[in-house]
Amino acid sequence: MAVLRHLRISAAFAFLFFILALGGDELVGMMRREKMENEEMRQRENDEWVLLSRRRLSGPGSSPPTCRERCGRCFPCRPVHVAIQPGRSIPLEYYPEAWRCKCGNKLFMP
Repeated sequence: MAVLRHLRISAAFAFLFFILALGGDELVGMMRREKMENEEMRQRENDEWVLLSRRRLSGPGSSPPTCRERCGRCFPCRPVHVAIQPGRSIPLEYYPEAWRCKCGNKLFMP
């Protein structure tokens, strides 16, 4: 009698382990899919922002550069207009402007 009970308990634990193993794989797969969807959504949002900023920033004169892979690992890398100040001690009223890629407080050449 005790042997049968032990076999039933062992079979129940084996079945439970099997079900958990299958469920664990499914859980890992769901997490991977969710991560990929989040990365795709983040990239899509960044692409939309770049398109909108190009429409807003472009006008007479030069158009904004694509700043992809210009800022290294820094994210988000966006085009900005900056004044180029010549190396003079007397400040001028007019400075030529140029496009740069900005990420955080750092500016990068496009």
